[in-house]
Amino acid sequence: MRDQHKTISRVGWTILFVGLFPIDAWAYLDPGTGSMLLSVLVGLVSSAYFLLRRLPAITRAFFFRLAGKKDDLKGNGIVFYSEGRAYWSTFRPVLLALVKRRVSVTFLTSDPEDPVFGASELSPFVHARFIGKGNTAYTALGFLEADVFVLTTPGIDVLQIKRSPGVKRYIHIVHAVGDIHTYKFYSFDYYDAVYCACPGQAESLRALESIRKTKAKELPLLGCAYLDGLVQRQKEERVRPEEKTVLVAPTWGKNGLLTKTGACVPLLLAKAGFHVILRPHPQSFVSDKAVMEEVLKAIEGDAAIELDRNPDGFVSLSRASAMVSDISGVIFDYAFVFLRPVVAVGPGPVKEGFEAWEIPHPAWEQEILPKIGERVLEADEATLLAALRRVMNAKDALKERIRSIRDAHIIHFGCAADPIAQALIEEETREAHRD
Repeated sequence: MRDQHKTISRVGWTILFVGLFPIDAWAYLDPGTGSMLLSVLVGLVSSAYFLLRRLPAITRAFFFRLAGKKDDLKGNGIVFYSEGRAYWSTFRPVLLALVKRRVSVTFLTSDPEDPVFGASELSPFVHARFIGKGNTAYTALGFLEADVFVLTTPGIDVLQIKRSPGVKRYIHIVHAVGDIHTYKFYSFDYYDAVYCACPGQAESLRALESIRKTKAKELPLLGCAYLDGLVQRQKEERVRPEEKTVLVAPTWGKNGLLTKTGACVPLLLAKAGFHVILRPHPQSFVSDKAVMEEVLKAIEGDAAIELDRNPDGFVSLSRASAMVSDISGVIFDYAFVFLRPVVAVGPGPVKEGFEAWEIPHPAWEQEILPKIGERVLEADEATLLAALRRVMNAKDALKERIRSIRDAHIIHFGCAADPIAQALIEEETREAHRD
């Protein structure tokens, strides 16, 4: 056996030596042919790579077709899709407005515990169905048939959700009043319409269409339905703010205050004698895990800092006398609903990889922020505390200024669901008549 291994080893080394030794092949490959063959080879390798990448999606689509389309994916009028319960506060007011008009709709969700399943007030007009998560949901949506498909999800036909040939109109409804600068590239390019909350959003979308030479979308100014629920609760509950309580509510990702400064701000405010409610964006615990672990470790045991992870942020917003954040949409939820001042920390959103990189003008809120509170570039102790104390001392004057700015900029404030619902009905009627 050992001799056999030696023989095989000698043969192997001999083959290797001969293979490396230059031998005249009496063949010629001209540069043109070589370049062509190389291009073909690169093309084949690239095609194989992308085929393998798409193989799971192709397989899911094959079995989906084999099983036949589900009835609630066929021949619909108006269909909604929700990524999860976080968007319920945007969809619910619109659904209620449609129910009031006795309009039947389909509601698809990727959250098995979506509040829609317990919303008896929507029966029998809203037909809800869980369609799975991730790629399972995206495959199903690729076979949807509908006159009008309504989403809050950015990036259709760019990210995971691809346009279905069976859908006539893709509609995006905004869930914040801030400008679109902090969305990723091409978030809205392939929608047929975006229902905007303010003129600033429409202006930025038109600018991108002009730069990219994309098809013009319909951009009706209809408002932000998400604020409807906050306004209604604020009127009903009338929670009085706690004098020394400050809400720190940063966004997530590169633009987030916690990403840039860690636990510095809540610790600084607590040391200065404020009671701090720290309410990170829910996505922070998913996308910024390492950051959040460090922040939670840093504030652990500090009795002056209260962590709020409740999906419903209304109580924290109600209790705070002022807010500290980065340049985030939650600033306007707080200021416009509760008419209380804010301090925004940081130079503005990171542009690389975001729509801000190509929009030729600043986000509209950058002009507004100094008028509803103060904006500071750095989170150092002296600057931040001085700004916070100034806005809290001037809260009565700022209240009227915030109200004036809100009324001038935000369309259908507190009552956006009705015009949004009416616009969807008109879209569906128009598309149905084209058949």
